[in-house]
Amino acid sequence: MAKYRESFQLTPRDIELIETALRSEQSRHARTILDAAPPAEFSTAAREINHLLAKIFHQKVFYSQVKRTGFPGG
Repeated sequence: MAKYRESFQLTPRDIELIETALRSEQSRHARTILDAAPPAEFSTAAREINHLLAKIFHQKVFYSQVKRTGFPGG
């Protein structure tokens, strides 16, 4: 049985391109949902895209400037 690859080598630019493409697709789904009664497949796809964007966001590491007090922004 095939195994999934557990690690990927993506640059921040690669991830930015993926996020941009997902947001574009999300926007297309939102327009479809607003224009007419949404088929279940469109709302499911929009939900999946939103969850994927959230997963990417929560895996990012954000840095803030640390002052002499040792607290970020403090």
